[in-house]
Amino acid sequence: MQNQKFILNDIATINSGYSFRTKIQNNPEGNIFVMQMRDISNDHNKIIDVPSKFYGTKIHDKHILKKNDILFMAKGANNFSICYDEHYKPAVAASAFFVIRIIQDSILPAYICLYINSAIGQNYFQANMAGTYIPNINKSTLEEMKLIIPPLAKQEKIISLYKLYNKEKDLLSEILLKKQSMMNELVKQLITNNLNFNDGK
Repeated sequence: MQNQKFILNDIATINSGYSFRTKIQNNPEGNIFVMQMRDISNDHNKIIDVPSKFYGTKIHDKHILKKNDILFMAKGANNFSICYDEHYKPAVAASAFFVIRIIQDSILPAYICLYINSAIGQNYFQANMAGTYIPNINKSTLEEMKLIIPPLAKQEKIISLYKLYNKEKDLLSEILLKKQSMMNELVKQLITNNLNFNDGK
C-alpha cells in the first residue's frame, strides 16, 4: 500500500478549547483539570506540571477531552501539538488550543501529532501564520493542512522510533544534570578546601 494524501479536515474533527470568562485560578477542590500551554514541556513531549483544576458543573461533554485527542497550540509562535493521555482526567483544553480528534481508525493520532511537530508541519505553519503582535494559527489554516499518511504499520514504526528517541534524550538529560551537580560540588570543594582567611597576614 502506498502513502495517501489527505487534508486534516477530512480525517478529524477540530474544535476550539474551552473559553473561560475570567482568568484561570487553581481550585484544589475542583472536579475538572484544565490543560494550559504552561503545563507542556519545552520539547512539546509531555505534561510537566499538575494542571490547574476548576469546579465545573455546566461543562458540555463536547469539551471533555478523550484519550489521544491532539492538543494543538494555536496561539503564539510555537505551534506544536501533544497527545492527551488521560493521565489527568476529566480535563478540558484552554482556549489557546485547538482540539483535534482523529476519526479514521487507519490513522494514528500519535502519527498526526508527530507530523504536526515535524519540519514539514512547522514549515506549513510558518508560511501561513496570521497576526503580527500575537501570531496565531486560525482554524481554517489548520483544517487545510495537507498530510502524507503512510500505511498503518509504517505509522507504528515511526511512532516507535520517536518514542525510543525521546527515551534516550531523557536519559541523556538526566546524565548531564547529574554530571553538572557533581562538577559544581567538585569546583566548590576545590575552591574552599584548605582555605584559611588568616593566610597572608
